[in-house]
Amino acid sequence: MSRRFAPWVAAGLLATAAAQATTEAPPPGEYRIVNGRVDRGTYLGWRIFHSACFGCHGSGGVGTDLAPSLVERVRTMTPRDFAAKVLTSYRLVPPSTEGREEDRAREREATLEQIMRRERGTARSVVQMPAWEAHQQVPAHVLDLYAYLSARADGKLGPGRPPVAAEKPTRR
Repeated sequence: MSRRFAPWVAAGLLATAAAQATTEAPPPGEYRIVNGRVDRGTYLGWRIFHSACFGCHGSGGVGTDLAPSLVERVRTMTPRDFAAKVLTSYRLVPPSTEGREEDRAREREATLEQIMRRERGTARSVVQMPAWEAHQQVPAHVLDLYAYLSARADGKLGPGRPPVAAEKPTRR
């Protein structure tokens, strides 16, 4: 003998599942949008972008004369690629502290040369980024930033402030 749910029970279960999907955090670097509302991480990505990046990359990440469209670039990047680009590009990563001084100096010069070759523009000067280095939250929320820009790249978000889903209440 099978049991059948009344239609209102099925509707209630679907509504509960949708509400739960809205408030549960997606994996780092991914976004979740339900009923037009973004998860908290994606919202934090929007906030970080608009406090540290939009001055050069434009509102919504579509690019300016100063910097390229991140919405276009993020389409071809994995979360790991994006984090590596943001956190290590355009600035020197300190060379290792081990080994001889001559080796460390050679490593530093090789890194400089690589940056000069890769980042030399038509004016033959290195493009300086990041302006965000004073913003300590960028490294901590780089995957939230990726999630926001991915949602923009996928056409799921406009350039304005996204509404954030209500947070799941904590049990005590």
